[in-house]
Amino acid sequence: MSTLTPTWAVIPFALYLFLIAVLPLVVGRFWDKNQNKLALAMAAATPVVIYLLGSHPGGALLLLETGREYVAFMALLGALFVISGGIYLRGTLAGTPAVNTLFLAVGAVLASVVGTTGASALLIRPLLRANARRRHTRHIVIFFIFIVANGGGLLTPLGDPPLFLGFLRGVPFAWTLRLIGPWALVNSVLLVVFHLLDRLFAKREPAVQAIAAASSVEPLEIQGRLNLVWLLGVVATVFVVGSYGDRLFASTAMRSAVQVILMLVFAGLSIATTEREIHEANRFTWAPIIEVGVVFVGVFLTMVPALSFLEERGASIGITQPWQFFWASGGLSSVLDNAPTYLTFASLATGVADGGAGILKVADLGALAAHPVGQGLLAAVSCGSVLMGAITYIGNGPNFMVKAIAEQHHVRMPSFFGYVLWSVVILVPLFVVVAFVFF
Repeated sequence: MSTLTPTWAVIPFALYLFLIAVLPLVVGRFWDKNQNKLALAMAAATPVVIYLLGSHPGGALLLLETGREYVAFMALLGALFVISGGIYLRGTLAGTPAVNTLFLAVGAVLASVVGTTGASALLIRPLLRANARRRHTRHIVIFFIFIVANGGGLLTPLGDPPLFLGFLRGVPFAWTLRLIGPWALVNSVLLVVFHLLDRLFAKREPAVQAIAAASSVEPLEIQGRLNLVWLLGVVATVFVVGSYGDRLFASTAMRSAVQVILMLVFAGLSIATTEREIHEANRFTWAPIIEVGVVFVGVFLTMVPALSFLEERGASIGITQPWQFFWASGGLSSVLDNAPTYLTFASLATGVADGGAGILKVADLGALAAHPVGQGLLAAVSCGSVLMGAITYIGNGPNFMVKAIAEQHHVRMPSFFGYVLWSVVILVPLFVVVAFVFF
């Protein structure tokens, strides 16, 4: 007889999210120190670890798997952070509404090619430099998170971790191209809204006209171009290990270890081949990625019971329609890591589509993607998991990284709740339209 996860085991996760949101507002100086963030993460995770090791069947294995996922997550994020920090776009780039909108549009496409993390790490610094002389820049970073760090990654399995997990479980590589409708709607509307808002702010800043007039003074040039090779190496590693890992390696642990080692190798090659002047020009420091690491170690550990709780009770919560899967997977992806949330609801969708026939299996999501009912449910889960990761800073890994880099460049970003307010006003009505039109 299996033991259900008790409700109280979810409390550390909820409390940790609450403290992440509140502490920067009430004790900002305390929160600024990464050692204090780490102490808080460990304090929140301790009761979860004790519960998993002492009372939860298979708890030790769950912890081990969570640790492996966290290491792989940070290795990928760290490699992309380091490599992008070695690429410098030299020249006079005008931070005008037209240029900024073009930047975000390029990012929306690039995110599905090199992933939301890769595109975010590659583009955020040049965008911040282009707007360094402007007073109002907070909205630029917010829309960057909306588009480049989330919505742009909907078209390929390389775009966002949830889709890559689906690919690993049999969803055809080109299947996600059917999501081009939601991708185009969300990103085009966000680009139009951003352009109008940026024009409004630009009219209040006479300096923007001076920036535009100076845009042709120095031609654009990419320095540190060798890092583009290392970036392609990271993307190729993710693709090859994900596509052929089962054939190349004897176990999941070995596959993850090889991927992590290759991430570290490419990051090391970037550091070894990048001139110091490029890092200085990019204001490259380790602080942003360290902050992401210490915050997310608490997220990964405390979310284990929350995911188990959802998986155990998911079938009893009455989710059967595509629009319900869209909102349920999206709502949880905004506060939980969106990759395991995707798998949880894809599993639930498999049960709904199978209807007790015993034909569809969770291990083969390719069959679900081909099923006349299942494909609609999987599309809803895919869109919800990817798009609604933008609702909070912790909904998707790149969100917090972009925030940290922006603050390093002296952009005053909104608080946790302040950012959520932007999301509620701009994203939620747009997602209502997406649900109505597509699901």
